[in-house]
Amino acid sequence: MRNIRSLFAVCLAIAAGIFLGCGAVLGAPMPMSAVASIAELQGMSGGVVQVLSYHPGINKGGGLFTFQASSTAAPDGCMFFAASGGKGRWLRQLSGPLDVTMCGAWWDNVHDDAAVLTRAFAMAAGMRTNLTLPGGTGKVCSSVTAAPGVMLRGQGMGTPGAPAPSFTVVDGSCMKGGWVFDLTTPRGAITIEAPKYYDMEILTANNPNPGGCIRWNSVAGGFTDTPESQYYMMHPHAERIYCNLQTRAQIGIECSKCFDGDISQSAVTNGKHGIALEGSDVMCIGCAGPNRISYTGDSLIRLAAHGTFGNMDRVVGNELLYPGNNDKPYDSFIYDGARSSTIEANHIEGVVPGVRSVIHVVGGFSHTIINNDIDVLVNTASAAPHWLIAEGPFVNFRATNNGCAGCVLGPALFTSRATTYNGIVPQIITHGGNAANGDSGFPSSGGR
Repeated sequence: MRNIRSLFAVCLAIAAGIFLGCGAVLGAPMPMSAVASIAELQGMSGGVVQVLSYHPGINKGGGLFTFQASSTAAPDGCMFFAASGGKGRWLRQLSGPLDVTMCGAWWDNVHDDAAVLTRAFAMAAGMRTNLTLPGGTGKVCSSVTAAPGVMLRGQGMGTPGAPAPSFTVVDGSCMKGGWVFDLTTPRGAITIEAPKYYDMEILTANNPNPGGCIRWNSVAGGFTDTPESQYYMMHPHAERIYCNLQTRAQIGIECSKCFDGDISQSAVTNGKHGIALEGSDVMCIGCAGPNRISYTGDSLIRLAAHGTFGNMDRVVGNELLYPGNNDKPYDSFIYDGARSSTIEANHIEGVVPGVRSVIHVVGGFSHTIINNDIDVLVNTASAAPHWLIAEGPFVNFRATNNGCAGCVLGPALFTSRATTYNGIVPQIITHGGNAANGDSGFPSSGGR
């Protein structure tokens, strides 16, 4: 026992020596204080400072700062700040994602935070970190320019008609037009990683100018595999976004020359189109969970080819409800002008007196329409005149197991009765199991 006590005493002595030695090396503790705001911080130099809030009294955007006496880094309004006397810099100590309030966003629905959000995107890209939005409502009066690869995440979306507001709201109601979040690219044969958006409500302005909630690239940017058109936009994602559109000139979410991305678990109301894919390849609408799109003035979902772009897009498992166009002919709930596509397991519902079709396919070479629930009427007793309009010819066209709950499907309408796609490749049309009259109207040639 005496030997054990002696060994313990030796260990304590060694530990104490190490501690005292470290204290001698490190010297006295750095002085630490607290201030109310960044402005107050910039009137100081030296030590460690806890800043309570970026702007006084709002309790947002503060943090821990250390003084870097030899630093000459340019003050950026997010991470580096000038110190008293102009010498040295205050450096923010960041242990997680960058929040927009750390770059000066007020997030009070009074001040315009658009420019700060654009700067925060650029800062996050340069730091290779993600960007967050706080709870509550932030106001933006011009488009926020996103940055490649940055993930922007709010605190949660709401749902149309809910008594409580969304946890995070980006309020663009003061904008004169344009997209609340936007990233377009210049000409060049370059591939970039798309910004990504999660967990927020986006409110647009009530004016007649074009725009919407989120855009990656532009239709005007061009669609070629040469340096004469816009960059390739890879892996765009938008999930759990409540896009609250205010006018028929607006589109919820639009992607041009995009590849390998997904738009899911979101809600889009009003506007012209809910989601539009323009010349985009291997994109999915709904693969990570259903979208709910309603009350648009034109097709709720739009797929369009541009040149050789617009291949293998999918529309899967969405709720497409009650477009808001009841006073003139309404073309379709889904407009499919892609080169190849799959439209599968969607619930499509509405009573639209002027509806022409539920799904309208134009051109391309390969399309699959399968297992959709189509409850579309022109009045309480009569189905849409055509559940499907197909303007071919096609290489492969498959339409199977599409039904209607408690109603009779109108026939399909094929505008081309050609036996070949291009005079050489035969047109193959496969259909079957479509409810009631759903298998009527298909060409007799090409097989069944």
